Amino acid sequence: METAIGNFRKEGNRYIMKRQYGFTFVIVIGLAIMTWIGFNSDNKAMMWIFGILAILCLLSVFTEKTVIDLDEKVLLIKKGLIKPEIRIPFSQITNYEMSRLIYIFIPVNTALNVWYLSSGKEKVAIVAQGFSKSAMQRILNDIEEITAPYVTEQV
Repeated sequence: METAIGNFRKEGNRYIMKRQYGFTFVIVIGLAIMTWIGFNSDNKAMMWIFGILAILCLLSVFTEKTVIDLDEKVLLIKKGLIKPEIRIPFSQITNYEMSRLIYIFIPVNTALNVWYLSSGKEKVAIVAQGFSKSAMQRILNDIEEITAPYVTEQV
């Protein structure tokens, strides 16, 4: 039985975050436009470089995933084509952070990050990114709703 909580769909005792196309879609469109400009200006190097980057960016959307595994009590994050999957036990999560990049009064990027302890060092991993602060807040609320019964409060 498959159900959903906000931005996550449930498969067994795992919650898998739905794909976030918005931010990547804008980048792929921009790279495709640069590819088209390179094609029309007879600049083959520009066409190939931006074309390959557009394809790689599009492929990275289909390889990234964020999974909350309630059986193992871990957050699994896979971003990008080359980076390995990160396994973060709920007990190692210290906090979540929302960072926002604004350029000339225009929000360019909003990222939801998770801070966790690994081998005694504090590390950070990106959970999701997009344009709006409210979308990232909804994802964070969904994560907290799903993990609340499994996380012990640390004082």
